Amino acid sequence: MSTLSVRLSLGLLLAVLCQLAPSAGYAIGQAKFGNIEKFPYQVMLIGKQLWRKRILCGGTLLDKRWVLTAGHCTMGVTHFDVYLGTRSVDATEQLGGLVLRSNKFIVHERFNPETAANDIALVKLPQEVTFTSRIRPAALPASRQRLEPFTGSSVVASGWGAMVEMTNSDAMQYTELKVISNAECAEEYDVVTAGVLCAKGLKDETVCTGDSGGPLVLKGTHTLVGITSFGPADGEAGGGCERTSVPGGFTRVTHYLDWIESKIGSQAQAQAQQHPQHSQHPQQPQHVYRDDNLI
Repeated sequence: MSTLSVRLSLGLLLAVLCQLAPSAGYAIGQAKFGNIEKFPYQVMLIGKQLWRKRILCGGTLLDKRWVLTAGHCTMGVTHFDVYLGTRSVDATEQLGGLVLRSNKFIVHERFNPETAANDIALVKLPQEVTFTSRIRPAALPASRQRLEPFTGSSVVASGWGAMVEMTNSDAMQYTELKVISNAECAEEYDVVTAGVLCAKGLKDETVCTGDSGGPLVLKGTHTLVGITSFGPADGEAGGGCERTSVPGGFTRVTHYLDWIESKIGSQAQAQAQQHPQHSQHPQQPQHVYRDDNLI
């Protein structure tokens, strides 16, 4: 089997230019719509680019001030509108979600968009968030898991990715995948390194355009093991996201624990896990909702 070359197409990186148009398909085949209470760490990032486009990415809340995402989600972006505690743009006010604007983010110093190497970034929120039943951080893997390949483990991917244009009302979806070995993944892609984790569905599940930067957690936990990075969206083999037999590529979080800790500090994430503050009165949105948020 010939390998897909990520060098040939940045389309394999799964950020999506957002437009308001009727939605006819979604990222994850056989996916289920998710309640944000089950995925309180899930963040939606709508990035404003220099050339007046907006891109959609996912992210993972790590603590009260930091969101983890993919490095390629920051390309050309001047700022992000960060949606927390909601399943869709339209549902944000109804669910008591929070929207914050951030222009501060840190991209891995060795990120290479041509090969998806070191595809990891951090977004700093402008203020601390209060944890609620719908806003709560994921857990980073424990130190003893640093060398764990997770091959064969059941994992859950979530996000708002779509095979076509999406709307403000499109809801978050999730699906279960299985981690495969890097050797098996290298049969599909020529960019698989120690910093990459791959997973594929048992049936018709895959990640797709717009899922970039979103979380991949161990099933039944909030332990973050991957960041959605690349997949079968484009490339010389064609077929797009309908090629659900092709695995998705994720940034392997255990490979970057030292980098994450060097930027946000190890104590911040530990305290976020030990002292979740559940508020009976969710914070109010920090800027006005608009119908053109995805334009």
